[in-house]
Amino acid sequence: MYKVTGTDPTGRALTFACGTDLQALDKVRELMGRGFRDISVSDPKGKKISGTAFEHSVGLDYD
Repeated sequence: MYKVTGTDPTGRALTFACGTDLQALDKVRELMGRGFRDISVSDPKGKKISGTAFEHSVGLDYD
């Protein structure tokens, strides 16, 4: 499971669970559009990266 974490405009830290990398990508883009900051993604292995880096990395493993 992927976990997307971000800070909403009021300062609350929220975490969202996503089943796939594409769902996590959709959530990252949604949160960016809603004004969240400090967005990060944890992959199923526990590796944590920024939302922007995750956005750039999704799809690179597929041909």
